[in-house]
Amino acid sequence: MTWIGWTLALLILAPGAHSWYRTHLLFGRIDGHMIRQMLYLCRFTGHLRVLGLSIAAILCLISIRIFGVPIPSGVMAAMVSVALVPFLRLTTPPAVLFLAGSSNRATNIFWRLNLMVRPLRAVALLDPHRMGPLGKMLRLDLMRTSSENTWKSMIHRLMDIAQVYVADTVHRTGPVRYEAFLLLAPERAMRSVFICGDDGQCPSLEEEGIDPSQYALPVTMAEEMGEAVLRVLEISRALPRKQVTSSSKGLPMVAEDWGSLPSMLMIELTDGLDGGYLIERAQNTDKDLIALLVPFSSVEQEAAKTLMELSWDFSRDPLLAGIYLKSTGVAMVRRQFLLQNVELLDIHVRGLRPGAIAFEDLNNPEPVGVAVHDLCVKWREAAAQRGLEFRFARK
Repeated sequence: MTWIGWTLALLILAPGAHSWYRTHLLFGRIDGHMIRQMLYLCRFTGHLRVLGLSIAAILCLISIRIFGVPIPSGVMAAMVSVALVPFLRLTTPPAVLFLAGSSNRATNIFWRLNLMVRPLRAVALLDPHRMGPLGKMLRLDLMRTSSENTWKSMIHRLMDIAQVYVADTVHRTGPVRYEAFLLLAPERAMRSVFICGDDGQCPSLEEEGIDPSQYALPVTMAEEMGEAVLRVLEISRALPRKQVTSSSKGLPMVAEDWGSLPSMLMIELTDGLDGGYLIERAQNTDKDLIALLVPFSSVEQEAAKTLMELSWDFSRDPLLAGIYLKSTGVAMVRRQFLLQNVELLDIHVRGLRPGAIAFEDLNNPEPVGVAVHDLCVKWREAAAQRGLEFRFARK
């Protein structure tokens, strides 16, 4: 009986131990901080109860052993191993993050993705209530937040941890477009696989004005994703190790509410773009962000809503230095980042005077808008040199 119990215990723990070993090789190491991060995220995914039951069962079995209750060691080992399985799974950092809208298609893709990358862990933010029986089988790998106003924070935290990202781009919904927008950052695009529809189209990328063929983005059909995912996983091993703790250490999950919305100073550039004036305004304000509004830019209701939604990202992502909205010409930049790069603000561009516009001026780009775009290009280069991110968005 004893040897049967120990054999059973080893068989139960073997998959989890193998997963940890392979994850350790992929990440370089799994330190205490990373484990604490995974435990912290359980508070927002509904896994805290499962984790608590696992820990309580382990402690209860240890107590029974300490008090000398006559239970065969093999039986005890088997029961402890069963209690350890959820704990091991929930504390294993994900190697792959799957991003998609909850649907039967996404459920099937996620199931196949889990089989492909095993023994590594793949996680998703799908709704388990819309996944049928598979949702229950994959429940420990579903990181969907119990509160809708923290799901973007969860995405940022998981992107900071996972080595590879797989995105299904067949939907144009807001959440899917937002996820695709995040993956288009250069440091993430090289770790991403984009799944197209049966017609070869990527609607969520097209919504951002991105033609994958022009940007050499790895796009694949759902039926053929295995080779692409394994190739990007292999490439990720050769890339510099991600500094998981650098951007999220000590930062709590940020809820999307008025309390987390960063303060903003909006500067209208109606008369032109003068770098000295921007520096003076930035030095004399305590606002978190500086927003530049170019002439003829429209901040109507929908644009204002987009501006507000994207400004929350500055609270979630400490590495985000700024965002430039191409369609409206609005630029948002952290005040601190602007003041750290004052040498880039040696700019003096006059705006067009309504009463002194020549016919030739009507055929030329608006000069202030062009100057703000060029400034944002310089800011993006400066951010990259500092290990920060400056996003360009088609909004």
